[in-house]
Amino acid sequence: MKYIIFITMSIALFFQGCIEYKEDPLCSDYEYITYDELRKSVKVEAPREIKNSGKIYIFNDLLLVNEPNIGIHIIDNKDKENPIPKAFIKLNGNIDVAVKNGYLYADSFIDLVVFDIRDINNIKEIKRAKNVFSSDTSAFYDSYFLQDECNYDMSNGVVIGAKEWKNIV
Repeated sequence: MKYIIFITMSIALFFQGCIEYKEDPLCSDYEYITYDELRKSVKVEAPREIKNSGKIYIFNDLLLVNEPNIGIHIIDNKDKENPIPKAFIKLNGNIDVAVKNGYLYADSFIDLVVFDIRDINNIKEIKRAKNVFSSDTSAFYDSYFLQDECNYDMSNGVVIGAKEWKNIV
C-alpha cells in the first residue's frame, strides 16, 4: 500500500513539472500613467453620464457623485424633482470627496486636490498637495482585480491598466 501511494505521488509530481504555468495576466504588462501626466490630466468638463457611481456627497444644493477612479459629477439639486448635471471633474484615481466652506477636497491616487466649487459654473483647481497618500495604488484597485501578490513598479507612476484587461482610468 505504501508503494502505491509513493508511486502515485511520484507520477503526480513528475507530470506537474511538465505543466506550463503562465504568469497571472493581472500581474504582467502593466500600463502606467506618470505622476506628471496624472497631475496634468485634471479637467473640468461638460456633464457626462454616470456609469458607475461611488460615494455621494451633498453640499448645499449640490450633489457630488464620485465615479471611482474616474472623477466627480457635479449636479445642481435645487429642484429635487429635476436635478441638473452641471459639470464633471475628471480626476484619475479619485475615491473619496469632502467639502468645507465651498472647497471640494478629493484624492487623486497619491495627491490631495482642492477645488473651489462656490461658483459651479467656474470650478477651479486651486491647490494640490503632492504625495500625501501612500504610493501603493493597489488599494485603489481592490474592486478592479489587482492582486496584492503583484509587484508594481511605482517609480513608473500609477497603474491604470494591463494588456489583458481594459484600462480602468
